[in-house]
Amino acid sequence: MTPAEIVSDILKAITEKAKVGVNLLDLENTAETLITLYGATSANKNYHPAWAKTSFPSVICLGVNDVIAHPIPYSYDLKDGDLLDVDLGIIVNGMCGDAGLTVPIGEVSNKDRHLLKYSKGALYEGIKVVRPGIKVTEIGVAIERYAISHGFVVNRLFMGHGIGRTMHEGIQIPHFDTLKKLDNISVLVEGDVICIEPMITYKDKFGYQDKDGWTFRTRDKRKSAFQEHMLKVTSLGYEVLTSHIKEVI
Repeated sequence: MTPAEIVSDILKAITEKAKVGVNLLDLENTAETLITLYGATSANKNYHPAWAKTSFPSVICLGVNDVIAHPIPYSYDLKDGDLLDVDLGIIVNGMCGDAGLTVPIGEVSNKDRHLLKYSKGALYEGIKVVRPGIKVTEIGVAIERYAISHGFVVNRLFMGHGIGRTMHEGIQIPHFDTLKKLDNISVLVEGDVICIEPMITYKDKFGYQDKDGWTFRTRDKRKSAFQEHMLKVTSLGYEVLTSHIKEVI
């Protein structure tokens, strides 16, 4: 199996198990078991980018509601109405897979259903423009225009990225309009493998870093949602490599 296929399978298993009353640490244990069963290792655990004071301590990112990115799992029982963020990176045969999504727990509000729906829509709007020769900023323009048109904003701290032998390599992909701010803009070429992962919120474009040194949350405490696919740039456009998210109809 490819890294993308393994990531998709594990994400499906985790989100199927995520029900009211299930503890985040139980989900983390499930992820760790599945990673081993697939013959993979975690790309999350001990990951230590330059901006972080400490290495990431867990095999998967799990958090709820106001979480934007990089949540460290902790002892928390999922509640009716929660939005659960799940983000997973793995390594198999020397290659990385990385993907994630936000899912509803139990019955969520109509507002939060819209947040989930349009976070998926924003992802696919970005994917639709992918093809050889485009500037990566075109992806961000498409995503931000879509989000704004539906009453939401896009987080401006985190970007999509290239992926290969390491989880983040090469290209950075903005999820918002940066055309007037970047001098050296990457252009996609056939064969690039990338991750697009827009993070959508009601109002907060930036958020703040929690005291754990990893988790980012909305400053207004309102909920956030993100969806992430891996895809490959092909001669005709793109191929989505992960299968854990269904396209919005």
